[in-house]
Amino acid sequence: MRAGKMPALPVPTAFLLHAGATFAPFAPMQRALSLLLFALPAGVGIAAQSHLDFRRDALAAYDRKDYPAARDAFAAALKLRPDSPRYLHSLAAMSAMSGDKAAAFRLLEQLADLGVATAIERDPNLASLQAEPEFLRILRRFAENRSAQGEAEVVAEMPGRTGIIEGIAFRPRTADIFLGDVHLRGIWRRDRTGQITRFSAEDEELLGIFGLAIDEARNTLWAAMSALPEMSDFAADLKGQAGLAEFNLSTGDLRRVIPVPSDGRDHVLADLLVAENGIVYATDSLAPVIWQLSPGDEEMVKLAESKQFMSLQGLVIVQRMLIVSDYNNGLFAVDLKAGEHGRSADEAIRAFTPPPNATLLGIDGLVAVPGGIAAVQNGVTPQRIIRIVLSPDLQSITAVEVLASAVTHLEDLSLVTLMNDRPTFIAGAGWEGFDPAKSARPAAHAVRIMQVALP
Repeated sequence: MRAGKMPALPVPTAFLLHAGATFAPFAPMQRALSLLLFALPAGVGIAAQSHLDFRRDALAAYDRKDYPAARDAFAAALKLRPDSPRYLHSLAAMSAMSGDKAAAFRLLEQLADLGVATAIERDPNLASLQAEPEFLRILRRFAENRSAQGEAEVVAEMPGRTGIIEGIAFRPRTADIFLGDVHLRGIWRRDRTGQITRFSAEDEELLGIFGLAIDEARNTLWAAMSALPEMSDFAADLKGQAGLAEFNLSTGDLRRVIPVPSDGRDHVLADLLVAENGIVYATDSLAPVIWQLSPGDEEMVKLAESKQFMSLQGLVIVQRMLIVSDYNNGLFAVDLKAGEHGRSADEAIRAFTPPPNATLLGIDGLVAVPGGIAAVQNGVTPQRIIRIVLSPDLQSITAVEVLASAVTHLEDLSLVTLMNDRPTFIAGAGWEGFDPAKSARPAAHAVRIMQVALP
């Protein structure tokens, strides 16, 4: 789930320090959520001495020009989140500012090992390194990381769109593709001939539409929806509202809207899925909570909430295990069989450790594929589609493989589905460059449905 995207190149550390929880560029939706998190009093909604706590300390030290203290605080944050490109870059900069060039180069090498790239050549805090041969060698590594990897095919191109296309779902029975529009507050259907029509009627009950999920057995299309400034006709009294919308899959009629239970907090439903038994699971990025709606129920109930959660996004079910991405804190597993063993789902939450030379941050949509999970990683530079390989017992991640990165049109990515056994996702979603404070709607742009092949 995103609400725009920052410039194509990362910017200097002074901005990196203040712009979000992974590293620039990443979606302004994520940036807005992260800034909201950072505005909270220390300890509210996050674990004591989290990497965000140390990050706060680093920001304060940096602002008072105490670079050794900022370095120490970033080192503590990196220890807790060792796959953070932001922390690696920022700690390298603070090490350089503190006169420790060897440490700075070592950290930049680790950053390059992740397969990502930041604009170190534009960072004035790294100026003391730029005349060194090691710096030029690292620049070459970053250039390699920015080069095209893998292939991604354009399945369909939709020019002139003025919405923000976030959600996608494929219906094998009819070959229809459903698209959730955040800005225009509705759902579009692209049929097998390529014709695009509005699936949902205009209805003021609908908010910005994010994730979509099809329940063929119950003739239902579910949508996660949330009120954000990026949607048309946003008003202050809508702030923090979110819910599920249930549609008749055949007719597009809106059956009902189920709001997130009122608990005094703002909510943003980012994504959802429907299990084979009809239970709907949805991620709430702001609370942050995993919600559950069982067939026949009129209200969502809380499945899991944890101080480890910060900005929940995509989710999949693999062998009765719910795997959830957190944009700022990696991947988590929630054992859906926990209740059978007398444990709450909250007690059954487990964080995955990233494998060597890989980052699990900045991951948005997920879809289950043979051997693991395909994921949209739009919070790194360059944006990419990856496959996450799970161990047979689901206890660990054994590899993170890049399926496509830096190929033509692979930018402004949103959510993902499975179509004809291939991960299929949105590129050119419309978040990029759109600022609702400056313009009433996104500029007309081409939205593309793209696919990658699995190994």
